[in-house]
Amino acid sequence: MKSKEKIELIVNSNDVDSATKTLLDICFNPNDWKWVQDICLSLITANKNEDVRRLAVTCLGHLARIHSTIEKEKVIPFLKKIKKGDINIAGTIDDALDDINMFAG
Repeated sequence: MKSKEKIELIVNSNDVDSATKTLLDICFNPNDWKWVQDICLSLITANKNEDVRRLAVTCLGHLARIHSTIEKEKVIPFLKKIKKGDINIAGTIDDALDDINMFAG
């Protein structure tokens, strides 16, 4: 497994293919789910690529659905706020919110 620093460099790079593959890998195999959650939140606001932002939202839903964990009090208001300003990923945000509400404790 790559170091957290190396992973952060990859997911924040302009190499969309490597960024998305790495993001999926850490989402499905989290050693530190809060760190993964925070990377996703950061990518949603900081990344210029819509595909990366959309995948980061999807990964938040995956954390809730697959791993039954997420900081709902932090993530839900964040996603609702982003949804108002980014209509391109609004549908993906709705899907993630459904997963979070259904599967996270």
